[in-house]
Amino acid sequence: MQYLFLDESGNLHKNSPDRYFVIGGVFTNNYADIKKSYVEINRELKEKLDMDFETELKAAYLNMEEKMDIVVKLQKMEGMYIVAIIVDKEKLGVEINQIHLYYNYIIGKLLDYLVKIKLIKTDKSQGLFLNIDKSSMKIEDINSLEMYLKIHFNIERKLGMKINVSYWDSSRNYMIQVADIMCNTIWNIAQSPAPYHVFHSLNNKNKLRICRINKV
Repeated sequence: MQYLFLDESGNLHKNSPDRYFVIGGVFTNNYADIKKSYVEINRELKEKLDMDFETELKAAYLNMEEKMDIVVKLQKMEGMYIVAIIVDKEKLGVEINQIHLYYNYIIGKLLDYLVKIKLIKTDKSQGLFLNIDKSSMKIEDINSLEMYLKIHFNIERKLGMKINVSYWDSSRNYMIQVADIMCNTIWNIAQSPAPYHVFHSLNNKNKLRICRINKV
């Protein structure tokens, strides 16, 4: 099966000072091994930071060197890819008023890209399990994303792709925690003076897949 774990960094709201908004995380068909590897990394980092093992390890607790170290270690795993879509709000040319609708649109664009580069397989035997951190979602918006994606891929694009969307409390899901770290790392790099250079150096074993939205 195909698994995609996503989180977000930055803020889409029109009054937010953030220039960039990123949705990103991990795509994998090797879920169990990657989770096992991250659990070990997580424990080692908590020992180093003198954190309680029951406390969630968030990207905000880590410096850039620590986050990059996690990225590099996990990139070595088979069937593991870092994916992200970067939105440059200064170049959109539109005012974002209905955030949840645009959020759905962004995820759709990310999936379009992953299908285009053939990372996501669209044959009916595969299916896609999309897992998202629920902390930023309003209750009334939770069902809208799955419906949007099914309409887009199965009616508009006629791909017949099985899509299941689940929302998780990040404190109870290690892979959502991985998505948080990956997404936050990409967001930080996007704001650096030479982001493409850093992305290139980060792309170990060709495991990085990033697309951008500069206009609607």
